[in-house]
Amino acid sequence: MDVQIHMSYSTPSGFRLLASNYLSITEHCHFEEIEKLMSEVEVTPAEVAEQLLKDNDPDIALSWWSP
Repeated sequence: MDVQIHMSYSTPSGFRLLASNYLSITEHCHFEEIEKLMSEVEVTPAEVAEQLLKDNDPDIALSWWSP
């Protein structure tokens, strides 16, 4: 039997949950900018997780979002 699962794009609240799980943080100076960008561009939870896994230091893991 074939099964289809709808996987939606990440939301700001989903991003915060992933950041909490991967980096053990609930707030960061980049969060506001990241959430703004996520409302403009569709990004999957896997793409977000890939970036968060790049480093255990939140400043480094989140720095790629900055212009």
